[in-house]
Amino acid sequence: MRNSIILFAVALVAAPLCAQRHSGSPPTAPPRPAAVQPVVAASSGMGAIQFATVNYGVPAPQSLTRQLRTDDERTRASALSAIGAPSQYMQHGHTGLPHSIQLEFAALGPEDELDAILTAEFDHHIVTAILIPDGDNWRRIATILVADPFADVSTTPSTFAHTSRSLLEHDRYRVVFHAETTDGHGNYTQNEAHLRLINRQAVITTSFVSASRDCTVPPPTGKQTTPNPTAGCNVLRRWLQTDPAEPYKQFTLVTATGRLSYKEATSPLGNAEDFDASHLRNFACQPFSFSDVTLHFEPIANSAPCPAK
Repeated sequence: MRNSIILFAVALVAAPLCAQRHSGSPPTAPPRPAAVQPVVAASSGMGAIQFATVNYGVPAPQSLTRQLRTDDERTRASALSAIGAPSQYMQHGHTGLPHSIQLEFAALGPEDELDAILTAEFDHHIVTAILIPDGDNWRRIATILVADPFADVSTTPSTFAHTSRSLLEHDRYRVVFHAETTDGHGNYTQNEAHLRLINRQAVITTSFVSASRDCTVPPPTGKQTTPNPTAGCNVLRRWLQTDPAEPYKQFTLVTATGRLSYKEATSPLGNAEDFDASHLRNFACQPFSFSDVTLHFEPIANSAPCPAK
């Protein structure tokens, strides 16, 4: 009897131990939180576009355009300095004479007065001066330029700088700049930058690669009988558009990509911009909003395939 009691007590002690050892899975460590992907812009940068802010008193825009074309070298040099032209055009005896001048007036800021966008084309540069009225006078607050030879027929004052409606205030305007760099072999990259006036200061609110073509050339044997699958060109187009649901607050940067075969890239249509665009097949979207702190369009989520409509 005594032995039975002892055995029964041992059994009672062993039962919980057995249950603890075999009941369910062993305890596991709490799951680690998933790594948060940093939000980065799909593309940024101004490429060949140079931007500088100043605060410089200048003559009225109409006077500047006349002075830039005058035969008097001293007057012309003063006008070149007023718009912020590179110093090489102001050397004595070599004062640059613009090939063309483009003057446009538009409301770039919240004020009702019209601001001036004066663009001049020289031998090796295109220069845009942003001018604002200051009472009875005018001030240059920024200069934007690109190094581009006059022999390049693809870039003119109108293709470098043009006005478009503001994305933030549709009754105001922005200046959109485009500059393209090429390697002479069919490859190119075009950068785009948007300028607005905020608190009477010139601000680049966004900049990105707006178009590109990256080509792979087949081996120069001349005897190749089978197509080279790696030969051809990757093409890209990118643009910023308003969100219809919140047109003044939310924006979308759309990136479209496609590919040309080597035969397509070297065809008579191969250099046509619309031909590249017709081969775009994949579309990615990235949401943006305008930051009152940075005065820039900032991404609020990473780029992802555009939703199907």
